Amino acid sequence: MATPTLVATPSASNANSYCTVAEADTYHDEHLYADDWTGAATATKTVALIMATRTLESKYDWAGWPTQSVDEGQVLAWPRNSLVDIDKLSTLDESSIPDQIKWATAELARNLISSNRTADSDIETQGITSLSAGPISLSFKDSVKAKVMPDFVKALIPPWWGTLRGGAMWLNVLRG
Repeated sequence: MATPTLVATPSASNANSYCTVAEADTYHDEHLYADDWTGAATATKTVALIMATRTLESKYDWAGWPTQSVDEGQVLAWPRNSLVDIDKLSTLDESSIPDQIKWATAELARNLISSNRTADSDIETQGITSLSAGPISLSFKDSVKAKVMPDFVKALIPPWWGTLRGGAMWLNVLRG
C-alpha cells in the first residue's frame, strides 16, 4: 500500500492533516510516553495523522466558521474565524491552525498507533449488561461505549473552540 501524501497547509483544497510529521515529532519529543510514536515508521505516522484529523473532523462540532468555504477550497474545519485564543485575550489567527489543535492531532495519532480506538465497543456489540462469578459481579450501564477520543486530547482543546458530538449533554436530553 502506498503512503498517502500528508498535506497540512491551512485552507488548502487538498489538506488532510492539521499537523505535519515534523510538528508531531516535536510534540512527542517532550512527551514521556512517546515510544509508540517514536518507534513508528514515517509512513505509519503519516497515516495516523491523517486518520487523527479525520477523527477530530467527525467527532467535533467546532465553534466559529471556517475561514473559507468548501467552494473557496478549504476542505478541513480548521483554520476558523471568530474564535478567542487560549488566553481569551484576542482572536485566533485566521490563517493558521492553533498549536492546541496540532497537539491534539499528534496526541490522537499516537493513541491510534497504540490501539484501534475507532473499533466498535466489545461491551456494546456483545450486549453485556451483567457478569457474575460466585460472589463477584460486574454490570455495565446501557450507555457504556468505547471512548474514541482520549481524555487528554479533549483537555488540549479549549471547550469554547468546540464540543464532542454525542457528549453527556445529548445523553441527558435523550433520557428526558
